[in-house]
Amino acid sequence: MSQTNYSRYKYTPDEIDETEFLAKFVVRNHDFDDIFDDIKNSDYKVPSQHFIIVGQRGQGKTTLLRKIKLAVQAESTLTDFLIPIKFSEEQYQIRSLSRLWEEIADYLQCTAEDAFATIHDDMESHFDDADYELKSFSYLEKSVKAKNKKLLLLIDNIDELLGKLKDKEQRRLREILLTSPTLKIIGGSTKMLEQHFDYGKPFYEFFKIIKLIGLNKQECFDFLASMGDEQQKKKIALIIKNTPERIETLRRLTGGVPRTIVMLFDIFIDDGGNAFDDLLKILDDATPLYKHRMDDLPDTLQDITHTIAMNWDGISTKEIAKKTRLQSKTVSAQLKQLETKYGIVESISIGKNKIYKIEERFFNIWYLMRFGRKKDRQKVEWLVNFLTSWCNPADLERRAKGFISAIRGGKIHESYVYHMCEALSYAGLDINTEHEMKESTKAYLTVKNSSFVNDLSTSDKEIIKEAWQLTDENKIDEAIKLLIKSQKNSANVLGTIGHLYYEKKLYPEAKKYYLQAIEKGNSYALVNLGFLYQKQQQFDKAEEYYLQAFEINEKSALLHLGFLYQEQQQFDKAKNHFTQAIDAGVEDSLIPLALLYFQLGNEQKKALELAKAAYKDQPSSYITCIYSVVLLWAEKLPQSYNLFIQHLNSNDKTDDIKFYDNAMAIYLTLLMAKKQFYKTKELLELPEHALKDKFKPIWYALMTLMQDDFPHELTKMGGELQESVDEALQQVAEFEKKYAIS
Repeated sequence: MSQTNYSRYKYTPDEIDETEFLAKFVVRNHDFDDIFDDIKNSDYKVPSQHFIIVGQRGQGKTTLLRKIKLAVQAESTLTDFLIPIKFSEEQYQIRSLSRLWEEIADYLQCTAEDAFATIHDDMESHFDDADYELKSFSYLEKSVKAKNKKLLLLIDNIDELLGKLKDKEQRRLREILLTSPTLKIIGGSTKMLEQHFDYGKPFYEFFKIIKLIGLNKQECFDFLASMGDEQQKKKIALIIKNTPERIETLRRLTGGVPRTIVMLFDIFIDDGGNAFDDLLKILDDATPLYKHRMDDLPDTLQDITHTIAMNWDGISTKEIAKKTRLQSKTVSAQLKQLETKYGIVESISIGKNKIYKIEERFFNIWYLMRFGRKKDRQKVEWLVNFLTSWCNPADLERRAKGFISAIRGGKIHESYVYHMCEALSYAGLDINTEHEMKESTKAYLTVKNSSFVNDLSTSDKEIIKEAWQLTDENKIDEAIKLLIKSQKNSANVLGTIGHLYYEKKLYPEAKKYYLQAIEKGNSYALVNLGFLYQKQQQFDKAEEYYLQAFEINEKSALLHLGFLYQEQQQFDKAKNHFTQAIDAGVEDSLIPLALLYFQLGNEQKKALELAKAAYKDQPSSYITCIYSVVLLWAEKLPQSYNLFIQHLNSNDKTDDIKFYDNAMAIYLTLLMAKKQFYKTKELLELPEHALKDKFKPIWYALMTLMQDDFPHELTKMGGELQESVDEALQQVAEFEKKYAIS
């Protein structure tokens, strides 16, 4: 099935077919309703209220203007008299007020020929009049009034148009808009008009401002669900249903800017590239948008913007001055322009000082990826993993084979070849495809005498015995390839492959291998398959497989039945099965019951006994951490602190790292709930553990609570963290109430 090339429309939504455009207009409805209600309810016998829609590039200003135009044309109460005129985004030819009226007349003569067959020609006959500049609007208005019509001017980039007008022309335009009922203006602008705040300017507080902000979570779901053909919509619907956290990550990354979301969405529907290539594609797509922004700046402002962009968490005026070798007074004046005139930076005031950040976070990401030094790229390497997570195995196979063909064509960059090969090598390819790709890459880089050849990871054949070691190092893709390469067909190998596919969220492949393992007699694969269904919220299927496992004496199923019922908030059943698991001697069954009591906020003494017994039996890092949490709940602070430090210093973290991170996050949150702020700060700042970077939302939640003591630290927080910080603060408040000692 052919797909629409949405990249053509990223910057020109007016080119989309009208039916398709209206079908995809699923967000900004509130903003549209505010404006359109005013249009419908205005008294056109008197001058109207005029609007400017303000939003950074890509927020949907042009789309909203087109929607307004189409709605006016479809509204029977308006079509008889109101003519919407939508200007293109760039109006290079309009450099005076009279030229604006001429363009309107030309539009009317071309598009409404029956009513205005000679309106522009008539105006043209007055071009040589001595007072034409002053009377040009009168010529236009007289013709429009004669036909009992009104004009709705939809002007994109109105800030640029007004900026071309002389001060006298601006005052003339303001006078016309205040006195003439013939015109109503709705404009779009990437930034607030400076005049809006300047009492001495013609348009001081003149326009009603509609400010477009980033899409919220539900709007992002709705927006993505509207994209693509039916097949692609089904794919996105499954992603939204099964892994909505991916969409939320996308939204926070882009700041909810629709155009940027579309750029990333192209990855999901593109069958011709790969994750690394798609990342480059996104950067390339963003380049016209962001390069234009930088090119518009004078040299000094470019230098200052560069300095701010290279400091993600913000930078002070003094630091900017030092890095740019400019005087602080000069920097301060330039920063004001960047903030108010160009809308590129935002500032937070702390007394007389300000901290400056790039306002649009994705622009900052683009800048770092384009201009950051190699060591800085580590900060965004996770983006590659984020993109690859959207690809299923079939997609990856197609991408890999296309990549191999491209290598053999010999017309691609060495850096691209290296990074592409390495990215695909972590994606669970067919073992033969992976081997062919590695050999092709190695040969290509060798012929090119590239140093990248020395950085290629070795073939699966050479590292099969290291599979579990790789798994322990969280290199699951390589471990899967190693195990498949072994061509072992034992129950344990098949079960392990299934488990690793599960960890990659490649659930169809995981089910396949679990079933093969079950056929080979691996009873625990029944438990794993049940856990897979539980992850997919198919609780009945999960219970079915757990019970099957228990029926063949796989006692660990009792523990997993407890987890299943706990997730469904059937706490009595969960408690019963955890207790049965303990009685049956199931390994690691003490801590789950202790955590259940912790979740419920009751039976503190029992929870403490269970955690203590678990720690005595097996003082693993994870159990140590949970024990420290329960001790903190009981306010046995010194012992809790010691065990948490013991956990941090442990080298036996063999489970999924997310369990450790979740446990540590709970501990730090509970510590704040217990008002142990300085102890929390001390732990987060331990240099050997880097918890401050790992748990940034918790750090900034702490700094919020301690802002009287550390007022400057909070200003370093990136705006994209605010929601996560608010969530952390909310959890602190909940913990304070739930785990208080009565």
